[in-house]
Amino acid sequence: MGIYDREYYRGETRGSAWITGLAPACKAIIAINVIVFFIPSLRNAELAASSHAIFQQGKIWQLLTATFLHADQWHLLWNMLFLWIVGREMESLYGTRDFVGLYLSAAVVSTLGWAVVDVMLQQHGLMIGASGAIMAVVLVYAMYYPHREFLLFFVLPVQMWLMVAIFLGKDLLDLLSGTPSNIAMASHLTGAAYGYLFKQFDLRVSRLSWKRMTRPKLRIVSPDPREVPTSRNAGPTWSANPPSTYRHNTSSTTAVIAEEQLDARLDEVLAKIAREGRSGLTEEENRVLQEASQRARNRRSDRP
Repeated sequence: MGIYDREYYRGETRGSAWITGLAPACKAIIAINVIVFFIPSLRNAELAASSHAIFQQGKIWQLLTATFLHADQWHLLWNMLFLWIVGREMESLYGTRDFVGLYLSAAVVSTLGWAVVDVMLQQHGLMIGASGAIMAVVLVYAMYYPHREFLLFFVLPVQMWLMVAIFLGKDLLDLLSGTPSNIAMASHLTGAAYGYLFKQFDLRVSRLSWKRMTRPKLRIVSPDPREVPTSRNAGPTWSANPPSTYRHNTSSTTAVIAEEQLDARLDEVLAKIAREGRSGLTEEENRVLQEASQRARNRRSDRP
């Protein structure tokens, strides 16, 4: 994630605060789901996921479109509520571009996982709902903040890791038992697995771009040599051919953190601050924060 993609490095935004303020992508995804729900012409079988249509008829767009459809208002409400609770914080941490990449790729992968299981079990059903994509975001959130408390059913405080384990454990047991259900357990489980891989292997779009892969990992900058006076013996001296009073110092080099390295280090430092607070940072981690802040100020000062 580029450091200039983060909210606190961007400066003031222009236009509507609803669009450009906190978590704009998360708001846009919620808005699209609500609009689609209230337009009956958009809720048709061509957009719902069918394993037969995907694998036999090549309707691969259903891998994505199915995640923007919901069965009823409660299905829509709970999914969008969960997305807003965890999604806005993940978008703030990852940046809008990487958050959108996480959500959309999780939508496709989770629907694909459901379709594969549907073929294996020969159920030949239809699947709609954003639960698989949202489960991927929830899993990533839980990996960053495992001990963050969440009010289960708005009453019982449960740590995030335990809540995720309960939900996924129930889905896994139901799937293995073959219990008939209108819940796409395979989509939930695939989404969670993808979220784990996304976080574990850092599959963000900004980290996988070709430019970052081809950039050098470290740049060494050698400053122009400066002339410094040589040491002189105490007391007056005189020579017809006095030695040169200056010499070149070429031994000094300064290591500069490359942009992509700074991004990765800064992500780690910010995650540590979220877990342990600013007081737990080492001298090296504080230096990373200072370097990132200085580059952000320089970037803003260069703008017309």
